[in-house]
Amino acid sequence: MRPREGVVRCELSGEELHRHVERLYGKEALEALVGYTPLYCSDGFTEVYLLRQPLLEAVSLLMMSGKVPYYSGLYAGRIRDRKPLFIPSHLLAEKIYEHIGRSVRAFTASEQGIKVLMYGKDLLKESVISCYEPLEAGEVVSILGTDGRVYAIGLSEISKCSELGKLGKTQVIAQTIFDLGWYLRGGTIPREPKYRV
Repeated sequence: MRPREGVVRCELSGEELHRHVERLYGKEALEALVGYTPLYCSDGFTEVYLLRQPLLEAVSLLMMSGKVPYYSGLYAGRIRDRKPLFIPSHLLAEKIYEHIGRSVRAFTASEQGIKVLMYGKDLLKESVISCYEPLEAGEVVSILGTDGRVYAIGLSEISKCSELGKLGKTQVIAQTIFDLGWYLRGGTIPREPKYRV
């Protein structure tokens, strides 16, 4: 599905998103995708969007006319050829947590920790209020505020919540690869890359 770079191609078929969501969040998380059709758009990597009717109909018509409906629908995340194989969007993670009724693969950070994250910094142990398994070192985690919203997506440095007790307070717990501050830091100049991996 990956075309040569510089040529964006979009398609409405494939189960790749579902495989990644199940692998990361469990089978019950798939129910959060019911009623949506994934749109995969590729140009060196693949961005995934979730479409509902009637947007799905409009996108299908655009595609039949040879147009590329890039950035249509709810942004679900990015599929890659190397680890992490899937980087979920903060919107998709929130949708899944709301649907399953709990957080998984996540840390809750203090208010001060969230402020630091909004500048593109990493999550330190001293900012962690709660930890939610399963975790896997080098795999994606969500970083939540005390309000339960997802403010950043990171790569976990630990594989179990019990490892937190062995670490110093200034040790990195999750390397931030995306934070909501990215939207503010872009301004009118070319933005930094969306994901720092």
